[in-house]
Amino acid sequence: MSTRERRDRSNKFDRELSLLFQESLTKNQISSQSIALAAVGGFGRGELSPGSDIDITLIHDGKVKNLDQFVNDFLYPLWSTGTAADHSVRTLGELSEVAQSDVRVILGLLDLRYLAGNSELTGNAETLALRLWQKNIKNYLPQIKSSIIERTERSGELAFLLEPDLKEARGGLRDANILRALSKSNLIQVPFERV
Repeated sequence: MSTRERRDRSNKFDRELSLLFQESLTKNQISSQSIALAAVGGFGRGELSPGSDIDITLIHDGKVKNLDQFVNDFLYPLWSTGTAADHSVRTLGELSEVAQSDVRVILGLLDLRYLAGNSELTGNAETLALRLWQKNIKNYLPQIKSSIIERTERSGELAFLLEPDLKEARGGLRDANILRALSKSNLIQVPFERV
């Protein structure tokens, strides 16, 4: 699937999710200034491949009434169509806490992209994620190394497989994304033109 086709898929879901988000806000009488919808991970990068989950996060100010009902009203129509959506619902403080201990969360947040609601909340989350990544990069490196070793043992090396897992195998898309994230750390320079 081409880059353009993946971007078109992402754009389609951007529109659908934004509409569902607005409908759920209205139904639950919640101000759009209290909550934001953002794409993370591959969806955040606009690289939505067939079979990929839609990774989203709802960032709220901690004062939203009926938050559980809002989340249900937002997600159930999506799930009823068979769409696989991985989601989180957090305040900025909760995002910070989880991101400091889970490398997968921080890696997803580095690709955060605003979809709907309060853009300031999303902007603050982007700034927070980058700051945490740069500040704690040396703490994340052992987790990254461990995940690479585990994936290589499970999926092999891309260059030497007849039917490789393009996402998980060593040298695949996950490794390219890790290189992209490492370049944001200011710890090392990644020569993307060679990659």
